[in-house]
Amino acid sequence: MPNRLVVPILTILTITLGVLSLRIGTYSISLTDMKESLFYFDGNNDVHYVLLKLRLPRIILAFLVGAALAFSGYLIQVMVNNPLADPYLMGTASGASLGANIVYIGLVPFTIFGFQMTPVFAFAGAAGVSLLVITLAYEKGHINPAKLLLGGVALSSFLVAVISLLIFFSDTESKLKAVIFWSMGSFERASWDFIPLLGITLVISNIIFLFFQKHINILLLGESRSYTLGLNVAQLRWFILIFISLNTGFAVATSGPIGFVGLFIPHFVRALFGITGRFNILYSSWIGGLFILGCDYAARLVYPPAGLPIGIITSFLGIPFFVYLLHKRNYSFS
Repeated sequence: MPNRLVVPILTILTITLGVLSLRIGTYSISLTDMKESLFYFDGNNDVHYVLLKLRLPRIILAFLVGAALAFSGYLIQVMVNNPLADPYLMGTASGASLGANIVYIGLVPFTIFGFQMTPVFAFAGAAGVSLLVITLAYEKGHINPAKLLLGGVALSSFLVAVISLLIFFSDTESKLKAVIFWSMGSFERASWDFIPLLGITLVISNIIFLFFQKHINILLLGESRSYTLGLNVAQLRWFILIFISLNTGFAVATSGPIGFVGLFIPHFVRALFGITGRFNILYSSWIGGLFILGCDYAARLVYPPAGLPIGIITSFLGIPFFVYLLHKRNYSFS
């Protein structure tokens, strides 16, 4: 695809999907209603309230979550030089889920000294599990792709069991329902409060890694060749791990675990723009956001007005793609 067409096409798709998502729901909202809500907001007007307090934060959060997971997926695949890697398969999302559930179930207060604990514990869980999986996969100074996947799947299964145990011993029915629905991946709890932290983290992350694109492309050549070219591989991997954990942790804390976005969006981007495209990270984030926004729109069309849990839709789409990648047996970029 010619580079000059990429931004206009993505912009048109973003605006179109955004408008369609704003219109769908219990209330039928016209373009005139949208204009009046944005410029002449009336808190007593039901249409205005639904648009600005419910639907708009939902579609913004859906876009940001998709962008954060696709961004994390792209960097994970580069970090371990394995196109099968993904925040969901590597256990990063499960670690974030465990951290978030510890707060949601009430084992830790929601706020301590004015700070929300959900993103803090989600980040800690994501970072800890990612580090553990990578450590288990290390073999003679290199990351073993098979061990990486097996370790990620095994640890994810263990964490799912721990989360299930926490849910089982949850003391109130309201907490139980909220956690179960959240665990499927949902934007029903979307509000403006969730958006600043994830949005700022995502924007800063993309800006930083645009300047590290050359380093990332060198890392794709493999660990030995990267060292030969003067790249401090260990330092770069630690740096990547921090930003993967931040974006995955904050995304999971707000929407629950949504699988496979970080697996196939980077593949789609590399197919369009090449393995070493200059703006691959930015395009991964943008297209990932559009993908989840489209899934949310489809979910509300199929099961109005709340919609199906997003995690169900992405799993139906992602599992066949994962099986296809396994069939190809191509576990590296170099």
